[in-house]
Amino acid sequence: MSQHFNESDARLRREAVKRYRAGQSVDEIALALQRSRRWVYHWVAYQRCHPHTHYRPGSRAPHHHPNQTSRPMVRRIVRLRATLEYRRKPIGARTIHRELEKRHPKSSPSVSTIQRVLQRNGLTYSAVDHPSVYRPHPAAESPNAVQATDIVTRWLTGGAVVQTFTTVDHFTNAAYATPSPHKRLQAARDHLLKTWEILGVPALAQFDNESAFSGGRYASRLSPIIRLCLFVGSEVLFTPEYEADYNWEIETFNNFWAHQFWNKHHFTRRGDIPPALRRFLQWYDSDYVAPRQANTPQHLRTGYRLRYLSARLAQLIPDPLPVCQDRCMQFGVSRPMGKSSFSSNPSASANAIRANMSGSR
Repeated sequence: MSQHFNESDARLRREAVKRYRAGQSVDEIALALQRSRRWVYHWVAYQRCHPHTHYRPGSRAPHHHPNQTSRPMVRRIVRLRATLEYRRKPIGARTIHRELEKRHPKSSPSVSTIQRVLQRNGLTYSAVDHPSVYRPHPAAESPNAVQATDIVTRWLTGGAVVQTFTTVDHFTNAAYATPSPHKRLQAARDHLLKTWEILGVPALAQFDNESAFSGGRYASRLSPIIRLCLFVGSEVLFTPEYEADYNWEIETFNNFWAHQFWNKHHFTRRGDIPPALRRFLQWYDSDYVAPRQANTPQHLRTGYRLRYLSARLAQLIPDPLPVCQDRCMQFGVSRPMGKSSFSSNPSASANAIRANMSGSR
């Protein structure tokens, strides 16, 4: 019905302009077509400005939106996101917002605006884009059979950033966390050494694809973190990209930690975090019983013979690290991992450190 109305209206407008050009007066045209004089003048003037018009009403949408994100800013967001992805850095809207605030503090859009720009340009990932497939999970039938490590980014009041390395034991839910101002290789190494001193050395160390763990875009090299794990006798597993559900154990802890720790504390300095974090971890280990667990993490670890890496043994780890024989696995690899030469047997220093790690504390 709407289409029929538009077509009939267009014929009346065309007829009004035709009669006006033939010399008929505006009053006669308005009377014959049962329209107002203003209507006739409008379409005669409209035809002069748009000689190729079809006499259909144009869009009434405004030509300019004062709050619309400019095209240069959209291109800037897309380009910055590509740069961050190439450098193996976080590519979320909040990270892009912080980078834009550093470079363009007066014109930086909000986090929600950046998220909409990324969605319109197809630069966000969802479960629909990456349908889930079956992937086997490593079995955790004893403490330290599997330890998963992740990085959580938090911003303090005033703009300071805190990168917290968290590790969770799949069997007992025991956890350890280390706050750091950055997430470079050295921070990841220090966190693992301290975790292995507190929780023990795992049989399998599970990571996501953060460059601090995987080594970044250098596919032909084994990262120092992989070498460190192999040196102490831990196999390495990298989870699939953009599949947080695969790492659900540590994601569950991160959500619980955010609710019980970050939502109950207000920090303005990084130095205030470690004391509060130690108290939280001590309570979590000795008093908290996680869902689907029979007891606290501390109680569940009792009676097992675990391997610990003391600070004294950590100082004996050589630098640079050799490549020791063991397994390193990764899901969803779409590029060549490169070639690396493995020693047929662990080095003498590795054997000595592993022997001293045997036994429980």
